[in-house]
Formats: sequence, structure tokens, C-alpha cells
Amino acid sequence: MSYEAILFDMDGVIIDTHHAVTEFWQILANEQRIRLTEADFQQHIYGCSLNHTFDTLFPQLTAQQRQVILDRMEVYELNLTYTAIPGAVALLRALKQAGVPTALVTSAFPWKVELVIRQLGLAGLFKTLVTAADIQRGKPHPDGYLLGAQRLQLPPQRCLVFEDAVSGVQAAVGAEAACVGVRPPETAAALVTAGAFHTIPDFTAVTLQVGANNGRPAAVYLQDGTGLSLPLLASLAPDLARA
Repeated sequence: MSYEAILFDMDGVIIDTHHAVTEFWQILANEQRIRLTEADFQQHIYGCSLNHTFDTLFPQLTAQQRQVILDRMEVYELNLTYTAIPGAVALLRALKQAGVPTALVTSAFPWKVELVIRQLGLAGLFKTLVTAADIQRGKPHPDGYLLGAQRLQLPPQRCLVFEDAVSGVQAAVGAEAACVGVRPPETAAALVTAGAFHTIPDFTAVTLQVGANNGRPAAVYLQDGTGLSLPLLASLAPDLARA
């Protein structure tokens, strides 16, 4: 199978927000006198839409209370300095240079996406963005990845997804896209159980390899240092095609 585009989640894949997300929801849970388990975070918070988290874990909140919490979250996250997952920005730049289309598919709101793009210098690296404002049903529903593939004018089966959350992997698999999980080895098994066919701890070992292809345009392979080599159909930049 050759893939024609790569779709990236944002939190936990492009930026490291695990501690910040955990802290925010734990504070809220303490205020509401609710005990959150690790399973709650994995299945109903990380990578999930706010509506899913509210409906599942905080159903007692009124619409007005939800809005107050959303406003608090916006202030909290607007004051964060975001750190990229190791190797993520370099890979995005290499994919852009190689002509491999990419999309950002996230449960975050547009204001957060804009802040992350500005802080990390990601402007122009994604062909399209899908945020919480673009879809009615967030992850684990497949709607975001289906829309991302549609905007790239590709069937989702020709797209490769990078995800760090169980709900995100479920969304990718539900869209019939191939999914690579991004997590440390000690917690990666949950992503495989959810449907990821491979996992990586981060992007430091992920590279693009450009090779000759019998007189045709050069072939591009996404490799991760473990023997995994995924062919990508790319519209190569002239300098890469001559490499």
C-alpha cells in the first residue's frame, strides 16, 4: 500500500500537552468532587471533544457552567508555551519539501491551533486544517479524519494517520485510514489494541528516504528506524527528484 497523504493529530502528536491537559481536568474534577481514573483520561479526555468529555464525565454541568469552563480553558491554554514532540517539526518540513500533502485534524478549537502554529512556526506546513469548529462529532467518531481526507481530495484509505490517543486511533480506524500510534513503549499497547498497526515513541527516528525508481519520479519512503518502511506517493520538489 502506498499512501498519498499524512494526517496528524495535534495534542500529543505535534505538541506535548499531556501534563497540561491532565492538570486542567484534574483541577476541575476536584472542584466537582469527582474522582477521575486513568481509564477516564484515556477514553474520555485525551484526544476527545469537549462535548464528549462533558457528556460522559460531567453530565451534571449546565450549559452555562460548560461555557464558564470553556472560557477558563481558553485563558489557561492561551498562556501556555507549547513544546513540539521531538522530531515532529522536522518531519513536517521534510514532507512539505517532498510534496507530500498533510492535514492537521484536531479536537482543539481554532484559537489554540492558531497559537500553536504561531509558536512553533508551522505556517504553511499543512495543506488543510480540521478543528473542533469544523465538525459536529469529535473523536472517537471518524468525522474529522473523513473531512481531512475529503479536503485533500483523497479516499481515507490512501491516508496515513499519526495519533496518540485511544479515541483518536478509533477515529482513524473508523475512517478506514491506517494509523501509527505515537506513545512511549510502556503505554503504547493501548493504541495497538485500539487499532494502530505500529507505534513510535516520537518522531526523532522517522525520516524520509528518496530513491531512484527506474527512470520514473523518485520514490519516497517514510521510515522509523525499526525496519518499518512506508511508501509515499509524492509530488517531489525538483531538488529532491534529482537527488
